[in-house]
Amino acid sequence: MDNANIDRSDIMPAWASYWVLITVKNGETTIMQTLQSILDQSIKPSLICIVDDGSKDSTPNILLDFKRKYGDLIHIITLPDSGYDIRRIVHNWNIACEFVKNSGKEYCYLLISSDDIIFSKEYVKSLLYEISGNPKLVVASGSRGLLPSDDFSLPEGAGRIIKMSYLKQIGYRHPPYYGYEAWILYKALQMGYTIKKFNDIKYEHLRTFGILHRFVEYGVSMRCLGYHPMFVIARIFKNLYKNDIGIPKLASLKMLSDYFYQNKWKGDSYFQYFEPEVRSFVRSTQKKRLVDKIKKLF
Repeated sequence: MDNANIDRSDIMPAWASYWVLITVKNGETTIMQTLQSILDQSIKPSLICIVDDGSKDSTPNILLDFKRKYGDLIHIITLPDSGYDIRRIVHNWNIACEFVKNSGKEYCYLLISSDDIIFSKEYVKSLLYEISGNPKLVVASGSRGLLPSDDFSLPEGAGRIIKMSYLKQIGYRHPPYYGYEAWILYKALQMGYTIKKFNDIKYEHLRTFGILHRFVEYGVSMRCLGYHPMFVIARIFKNLYKNDIGIPKLASLKMLSDYFYQNKWKGDSYFQYFEPEVRSFVRSTQKKRLVDKIKKLF
């Protein structure tokens, strides 16, 4: 049966309406599995918006096959090939958000996925029940399973669910600068909302974490967001000592260099300090965390 003609209103409660955003470039080895895991969710999406950033492999054909099978459930935005640039991800996210904004259709939530994620069948349902029951919780994610979550764990980049009411408050888009993934989290906290990563709700990356972006944004992103210098140093040395969050040692050292030597980024259009209230909030929050950890040592 052609799933494009299925009425999903009887199996999806109104509070659970969500759309999915996926960006892909040359993802022929993974995109099919990702799309299938989304289509297999126990609570079905209302829209899957895929931004193809100029793929030169068989990705376009794979996407067209899904489009033919699922009809209007799948929307494909095809961009010209501009080479590989990790910074284009936020640009592509905003293109998808602009499409949904202009479509006139209303959704309660946004699920952000990459092109290499496998979600368990109950992934979305589990997160939606958590986020829908808490008016203050506006961004949540599961975990890729490397490190147990605690009260300070930030939701993952891919696999996060965002309340559309919050996304609208901040302009229906991510700021197109280094640190955009974390900004939306700190902005929520600064505005009095809450965020959470749920360690018991799992998803899987098919590619090795960081194999494409190689963590090139991490150090400069911390600078743009106003990270406290001592927090950065502590984070880097923890990465070097434990290596428990999947960041290689050389990448950790580069992060430290990129954070302290900002002059090499000054001519980059993606390098911009975020608003003072967010930077001040980030720094004061991290300072408190450092003080609390030091107190526990004595």
